[in-house]
Amino acid sequence: MIHIGYAEVEADKSAAKKWTSHVRDVANQTLLPKANHSWYLGANIPGKPRVFMPYANGLNNYRKYCDEIARRKYQGFIFTGSGRLP
Repeated sequence: MIHIGYAEVEADKSAAKKWTSHVRDVANQTLLPKANHSWYLGANIPGKPRVFMPYANGLNNYRKYCDEIARRKYQGFIFTGSGRLP
C-alpha cells in the first residue's frame, strides 16, 4: 500500500456487515460459539458484546475469499491516499 501511495484501508460498512454475518453463520455450524466464557467471543473484556471473532471455515476457504476480493479490485474497501490499485 505504501509503495503505491495509500496510507489507510478499511472495509466499508456494508462489506463489514456482510463479512461479520458470514463469520457468524460459519461459526454457528460448529460448537465453538456455545462456549460463552471463551475469549473467542470477547468474554475476557467486561461489557463487550459476545461475538465469535475467528474464521472457522478453514484457511483454504479464507484464502479463496481473499483472492476473490483481490480479483474484484478490493471492492468493499475504502483506500485513502493518492495511490491507484494495479
